[in-house]
Formats: sequence, C-alpha cells, structure tokens
Amino acid sequence: MSDKSDQKSGEKRKIILNAALKTFVKRGYPETRVSEIAAEANVAEGTLYNYFQSKEDLLLALFDEKWGGIIDDIRKKISRLDDPNKKLKVMFSLVVRLFKKDRHLAEIFLIDVKQSSIFLNNYTVNRVVEFIDLIETILEEGKKKGIYRKDLDTRVAKMIIFGAAQGILLSRVLSESAAVENKTFKFSLYRAAISLRDIFKSGLVGEKR
Repeated sequence: MSDKSDQKSGEKRKIILNAALKTFVKRGYPETRVSEIAAEANVAEGTLYNYFQSKEDLLLALFDEKWGGIIDDIRKKISRLDDPNKKLKVMFSLVVRLFKKDRHLAEIFLIDVKQSSIFLNNYTVNRVVEFIDLIETILEEGKKKGIYRKDLDTRVAKMIIFGAAQGILLSRVLSESAAVENKTFKFSLYRAAISLRDIFKSGLVGEKR
C-alpha cells in the first residue's frame, strides 16, 4: 500500500513540476502565481503546497532535477568510451537532444534562470559547476593521453566550451521567436553540436610531427 502511495505521490509531483515549467514559460517567472501553476496541474493550491513550499522552491526543483538527470545520463554514456573527443560529442549531443525535445525546458533554463538571483544564490548552481567540471575532466584526460595540447589551460577551455554550447542552444529559442525574421539562427542543432566539437578539437590538439 505504501509503494502505491509513494508512486502516486511521485506522479503528482511530476505533474506539478511540468505545470510549473509550462506556466513559467507562458507567464514569465516573476509574473507567475502559485495559483496559476496549481490550475495548470489541475490540483488544489493547498495540494501543491504539500509538495513545494513556494514558487522559488518549484523553480529550484525543476533545475536540480532536470540537470541532475542530464549529468547522470552523460556519466553513464561516457563511462563506456575511451576517446575524449567522443565524450565531448556525447555531452553536447545529449543536452541538444533534451532541449530540442522540450522547448519549454530550453526557454526556462536559458532565459529565465540566467536572470534569476534565486538560482545564483542557491544550491542548484552546483549542478552547473558539476557539468562544467565534467568538461574539464575530459579535457584533462585528453591532455594525459597526448590528444590535446600539453599547454592547454583546461580551466579556461571548459568555460569557453560551456559558453559556446549555451549560445548554440539559445539560438534554438531565438530561431522560433516571432521578432526574429532573418536566418541568423536557422541551423540544425545536431550539426551545430558536431561543428562545435570539431572547432574546439582543432584548437585543442597539438601539432602533428
């Protein structure tokens, strides 16, 4: 009986989180009211508060859960690979695939969250740090294997790669904006992920002798 109750509770929590994601995108985080999220989830406002203490708590839970899932998936996939270049490709491809599948997620993560002091001053920022440090681990592995330049500053390189990946993902959101009428952001995200990997690969490797 307890297992069924836990499962039902988990499903309800997921429904509320998905409703929060949709409402944040539609209304913008600052303008969203908890009552609107409850209505989107088709639950009573009091029921929502049984799962989350506030709107802020919902935003943080969304970020932590989604990015935690991405990072876990990446770790599983790259653990089977030996080539650092392939590991970087897997990282970019998985993130691109997730954001392409869920545009709402892309919007809230790339636009609202970046502007939120709530995010910057809370534990969830550790998820971003974890992701960026994973990039550095791969770069360090490439240096040890002689694939990347010995003088590569991985602390700087990881931030450049992360920033470029953010820019490419943001282009996905901008390409669907009614205010953007030109073709600046019209390109395949999958090709972009591969191109990004190739651009950095050419700058990371040493000269062949």
